Amino acid sequence: MRILFLCHRVPYPPNKGEKIRAFHQLKAMAARHEVDLFTLADDAEDLKYRSVLLEFCREVTIAPLRKTLGRVKTLPYLFTRQPLTIPYFYSRKLQVAVNAALSTRKYDRIFVYCSAMAQYVESVSDIPVIVDMVDVDSDKWIQYASYARFPWSFIYRREGKRLREYERATLDRVSAVLVSTEREAALMNSVKTPVHVVSNGVDTDYFKRSENAQPKATSTIIFTGDMAYFPNQQAVEFFAKDVLPLILREVPSARFLIVGRNPNSQVLALRDIDGVEVTGAVPDVRPYLSQATVAVAPFVIAAGIQNKILEAMASELPVVATTKAVQGLSARTAALIETGDTQAELATKTCNILKNQEHAYSLGVNYRRSVMEDYSWPAALDRLMSVIERPASYPTAGSSVHVHA
Repeated sequence: MRILFLCHRVPYPPNKGEKIRAFHQLKAMAARHEVDLFTLADDAEDLKYRSVLLEFCREVTIAPLRKTLGRVKTLPYLFTRQPLTIPYFYSRKLQVAVNAALSTRKYDRIFVYCSAMAQYVESVSDIPVIVDMVDVDSDKWIQYASYARFPWSFIYRREGKRLREYERATLDRVSAVLVSTEREAALMNSVKTPVHVVSNGVDTDYFKRSENAQPKATSTIIFTGDMAYFPNQQAVEFFAKDVLPLILREVPSARFLIVGRNPNSQVLALRDIDGVEVTGAVPDVRPYLSQATVAVAPFVIAAGIQNKILEAMASELPVVATTKAVQGLSARTAALIETGDTQAELATKTCNILKNQEHAYSLGVNYRRSVMEDYSWPAALDRLMSVIERPASYPTAGSSVHVHA
């Protein structure tokens, strides 16, 4: 088959949530079919990865997305019914390339990663279109609004509402919809198109703790993630300011290690708090995971599956998280994680692990076993390919059937 793959960001390197999922999906499709990739680059560094992606794709078209210009383009739409996400992710260069490809090549499938990219194939009616909603962007904007100050709260709430309207109208015209968890599937309950749950996975071989790894640093708490992402910023600020001081009363030697690229000024300022370290970008997160005692995911805003949790579990690292952070996980895996939502609960659960290394070790072994069974990439990608390769099995448009694979 020939597949046209649309993605809102260059799906390489697979070092953050949305890129990890997109890359593994692209790689799975390319292993069995011919794929043409059309994508946007909001970082000039991403342009250099075209040669890597050509190892998987027949053709790769990357259009630059200038963030500042993108935001300016959205301003005229602020008081319309148009979600700002749509003009932000629109590139005339990419649209011309997509139109040319559709007119000169016969595609069997169109795969759209992120609802905003559906605008590039709105006129297509004779090719099955599959849209991966991933974490459902409209839901995240609505969550953001609850924790932002005016005027941002107004803008975020407006965007969530408008984008949800756009998503529903768009999804009713496609052949199939993918989401990453049952929670996100429930958000799609008004969509007429069949909805398939295709989970994320984790590379358990990559994150396997090396026998030559350095000994764990006593009382080290770790958070990993892209620090340009608002929920990550909010999570580490909450933990450093409100939870860590409680932990230090019980475990004075504890340190909180924040590992991830693009820390903003607020995150960098957390270094002034006793026990906090901020690394910025690192070439490989595994040495930091291997030396930590416990990973934390103290999210107030969360959607989909937190890859950082899966990676920590695959590394045999205990995890303390809020209930929102684990809501996308399988019931069995979520039940293993130490959860709490108040400062006191999170501090107590973290201290229990820091003060009991044997308990931490046994938790880690069980965690790795669970993710190996529940979050295998091959299993998730088999479900993905079954949707892509068997369009005849899709319920007809207008059906209310939802399929949770």
